[in-house]
Amino acid sequence: LYGSLTTVIEMDPFEFLEKIASLLDNRTPEYPRVWENYCKTIPEPEFAYSEMAAVGALIKSLPESCALHLANSSVVRYAQLYAIPSTIEVCCNRGTSGIEGSLSTAVGYAAASDKLNFIAIGDLSFFYDMNALWNVNVRPNLRILLLNNGGGEIFHTLPGLDMSGTSHKFIAAVHKTSAKGWAEEQGFLYLQAENEEELAESMQIFTQPEAKERPVLLEVFTNKNKDARMLKNYYYQLKQK
Repeated sequence: LYGSLTTVIEMDPFEFLEKIASLLDNRTPEYPRVWENYCKTIPEPEFAYSEMAAVGALIKSLPESCALHLANSSVVRYAQLYAIPSTIEVCCNRGTSGIEGSLSTAVGYAAASDKLNFIAIGDLSFFYDMNALWNVNVRPNLRILLLNNGGGEIFHTLPGLDMSGTSHKFIAAVHKTSAKGWAEEQGFLYLQAENEEELAESMQIFTQPEAKERPVLLEVFTNKNKDARMLKNYYYQLKQK
């Protein structure tokens, strides 16, 4: 990558995994199992109103035997903080830089699925791929949880990045855009939340299996700076235990 690669090992992926399989059983200590068991001892977080709380509320409210699409990046990191029931089918799609086609993938998957399909997606990913909703195959079994904090939250959590005015414009892509008009134009039931009470109320409608007349989009507005501080504090508290 970037002209600095010195060695390339070309081989079939199956052959590679077959070669290292025997080594995995002889590790001392069994690091992945130790890591997994330790993670099971960490209780689920209880965030105040935030993007993390919205993803947690969705996972805890999902109906049995549905499909959950995690767009990429922040959404995946939030979801791994919560226990997802084994009856839930989890799908992920990762583009070159994270945002390419995650909404389109979920729309296409839902079009061929008999289940309710929920997608949790950030604002930059959604607006990058918003034409996915301009599709005659969008079905009523599609539910979109749009996390809108006005830009790329991840860039506010990375160490060493000076979020100056230039960074806000060219890196975090700060914006003041809502999906309301586009969602309603495409026939979606549009819901929105700006606080904990509205989130709880909207989530009940959003995850209701019986409401299958048309697709639903729930747009959750949060503050990116508060979200970042809350997430950093959560990980800091874990390190102190």
